[in-house]
Amino acid sequence: MESALTIECTEAKRNGLATVMVRRNGELVFVDTLNVTKAKARGEFTANVCNALPDVEVNAIDAELLKIADGLANGQNGKATAEDEAEPVDGAAAQEVTEVPSDVAATAMHVEHVEGLEIDYVPCGRRESVTLTARLNGDPIVVESVNLNKSKSRAEFVAKVCKDRPGIDGAAVDAELLKIAAELASKNNGKPRAGATTESDPTAAERLAKMPESARREAEAMLRDINLMKRVIDDAAAMGVAGERELVATVYLVGVSRLLDKPLAAIVQGLSSSGKSYVPERVSSLFPPEAVLHATQQTPQALFYMPAGSLSHRFIVGGERSRMEQDDAAEATRALREMLSSGKLSKLIPMKIDGRMETKLIEQDGPIAFIETTTLTNIFDEDANRCILLTTDERREQTRRIITKLAEGYAGNVRGGDARRIIERHHAAQRMLERRPVVIPFAGRLGELFDSEKVEVRRAFAQLMSMIQASALLHQRQRQIDSDGRLVASGDDYQLARHMLARPFARLLGGGLSDPARRYFERLVAWASDDAFTTTDAKGHESASRRALTGWLSELADAGLVDQLEPHKGSKPAQWKLTGARPGDAASECRALPSVEDVFPDGDFRHSDNT
Repeated sequence: MESALTIECTEAKRNGLATVMVRRNGELVFVDTLNVTKAKARGEFTANVCNALPDVEVNAIDAELLKIADGLANGQNGKATAEDEAEPVDGAAAQEVTEVPSDVAATAMHVEHVEGLEIDYVPCGRRESVTLTARLNGDPIVVESVNLNKSKSRAEFVAKVCKDRPGIDGAAVDAELLKIAAELASKNNGKPRAGATTESDPTAAERLAKMPESARREAEAMLRDINLMKRVIDDAAAMGVAGERELVATVYLVGVSRLLDKPLAAIVQGLSSSGKSYVPERVSSLFPPEAVLHATQQTPQALFYMPAGSLSHRFIVGGERSRMEQDDAAEATRALREMLSSGKLSKLIPMKIDGRMETKLIEQDGPIAFIETTTLTNIFDEDANRCILLTTDERREQTRRIITKLAEGYAGNVRGGDARRIIERHHAAQRMLERRPVVIPFAGRLGELFDSEKVEVRRAFAQLMSMIQASALLHQRQRQIDSDGRLVASGDDYQLARHMLARPFARLLGGGLSDPARRYFERLVAWASDDAFTTTDAKGHESASRRALTGWLSELADAGLVDQLEPHKGSKPAQWKLTGARPGDAASECRALPSVEDVFPDGDFRHSDNT
């Protein structure tokens, strides 16, 4: 059976940056943000895709990226599908682009003395920077961002056009580039930059209207299902996620919270190969492209220079956090912390304008929902306090579930059509959700009962409120609306939020342990006596990495369950000893979170669906 490969450009900018997603039979297999107008970036992306999918031809992937770059140069977001007449990728997918508004279309210029060659251009930055597309007999052969003022930049473009094409006169191509530079200089003399547009993106309702009726019908039924959260978890399982039910539910609610004024943020901690990145990747595929931004890596200043408004109410799925938890790392995440805290960014920077240095204010509006992953057990406090700390299941039973799920896929028991149907249903459901203010009638009662001993409670309470509101938004078809048009959260929403946050809050507020550290403690007391032991001794009883092991021991020390007698020095390992204390039940029951019965003493409460 021939598999269908789809390449989607979910976010394209005039500077060539695009988030490109590769799906096979509807399942996301690779995603990255790259400058599609740069040959080197396209080559690296193609190599990574072909490493993951050995049966895919390198030339086929690169050809599709060229078409996406060509579409971007013409003001289009590219998407490879199986519905066009172009040559398919992997025997299935071809190029499709949307209609180009007349005011942003590229200008085409035929190269004199070279039959069949034409060069399209669209300005993509300040001065004479343009995105050039060279076409030979209608097919794109080179797409690059070029500074036409620089002879070296023009020469590099000419060399790529002429490479392995002896019939093309390089001098003629360079002469054409000089004509384009002169034309741009004339057009931009006191006039708005060519290619600028005021066209707004389609609304969620407009996108929803273009979806199949069957997807809209299924989405409506799902949103009205009393077991909606269970449906979400089951769909994630059908998409390849084994176990991790609570993690799936929490990540999904983080994504839904993008619609709030105060969205949620989370960090998934786990051992290498434990699936910490796979779960957010799978769950985020259930959100439509306009709702999600995949940023596998970002520089400290990246958020400031995104197009205005492009981050507002988006679900940002980050990559793996750097292992360097030093001052440099803290500085690198400062912009992210500011966006999570205040919902916007602002920065004063000096710029040279008309030969003079002027200070300009750069602002970027949010808010954003955010999630990233890490193998670190100890995270920079300023980041950890702003995020819900989640963990993966590293138990042997979970490994068995994963192997079974993988075996089902290799045995052909997982159908791509089912995955596509699930994705379409959830994309439709997310587009159906309305951004509404959410009121929590029992918030006052929660505030009275909430533990106020630690200062971290201040952020924890806000996270609890946002989780309740996210649940109410997701269940808005099942919630009341007051006279002011606001959704009214119910006891169901508190029960679900409490269940999702009990373990993270136990660590943050109650001195509890993460599930991996708790399970390690049970294994530790099974062999460690009252005598001291070293980290090397402990590693001899564990298959986990030394980094994970030392992280667990540090967590146990913080909880008063072990004492560090001597720190690590050179080749001498750290020395530890059990204190004789036992962990309480904080991991399963966080004392900082009031019980459902305490919040609703009159029993005016309907139990939520089972997760």
